[in-house]
Amino acid sequence: MKCAECGSEASKSNASGMPVCSKHAKSKIKSPKCPNCNLGMVIRKSKFGAFWGCMAFPMCDGLKKI
Repeated sequence: MKCAECGSEASKSNASGMPVCSKHAKSKIKSPKCPNCNLGMVIRKSKFGAFWGCMAFPMCDGLKKI
């Protein structure tokens, strides 16, 4: 899995449960805005790894790579 902040290899989870590297373990990560609807995004997991997905899913299917 990749760090939600910098994209390097994640080794821990922060207080919000997001995958992070040891450098960002104590930092609060701001979620990006959805490119489709401008709402916040959340970390989602699939068989291909973690990604940012729109919090309005299934009404909006905005995605971003971590």
